Amino acid sequence: MSAPAQQVDSPVTAAREASAVSAMLVDLRGLAQTRPTVARAATWQYIRELGDRNDLPALRILFGEGTAPEGPDGKLEGLIVGKLFGIPEAHLANPLMRINPTWQGKTFDLRAGTGFNRLASIARLAMPIVAVGYRGLRRVDGEVEGFDFDHSIEEGRIEPRVMVRALDYGVPAYNNPSVRTFPIRRTRDEIVEIVPGVYLGRALLTMRSGEVRLIAHFALREPIGSPL
Repeated sequence: MSAPAQQVDSPVTAAREASAVSAMLVDLRGLAQTRPTVARAATWQYIRELGDRNDLPALRILFGEGTAPEGPDGKLEGLIVGKLFGIPEAHLANPLMRINPTWQGKTFDLRAGTGFNRLASIARLAMPIVAVGYRGLRRVDGEVEGFDFDHSIEEGRIEPRVMVRALDYGVPAYNNPSVRTFPIRRTRDEIVEIVPGVYLGRALLTMRSGEVRLIAHFALREPIGSPL
């Protein structure tokens, strides 16, 4: 299945959208200087709104304005931003994610350069079907941990080619699955910092042909008034 058609804007519309995203980011970063918690909440809501309308051009612009993060470190809340696309399974996964997204976030060990994903407890029932043969799930404090990764600062694999924190799921020791329904071993996550404590991510899948394809966006944030 080929990648979906990207949203195509006229030069004038594209320039107007880029200006709007940049202006919003200036405001959010300015707010972060004096009211960091408010800025984090406002940035999270802005990213959520872009995802709700599946605004891929704006997400691309916002990602390009991000910076390579010094962090993150510790337990972060996650948000799937918009829809999955570019893979045959997207039409099945998107309705299910609206019911229960399952994914809760990621946990990073900055010093070790390692991390893992956190899922809702229902994942223990779904993953044996979706990720056949994977034995790396661990039940901890009401959540499920697994799909481990190494991470480091690198250049982005696709445009915009900014510096990112890249998450590598292909480390042999982690035995991550590469089945058609869940090819995470061939997936690379890239994250940038939008304001301190809030990160925008993109998931890239290396196809069998060698093509690197953008398939999803997500966000991460350091907890705000939560038990994390």
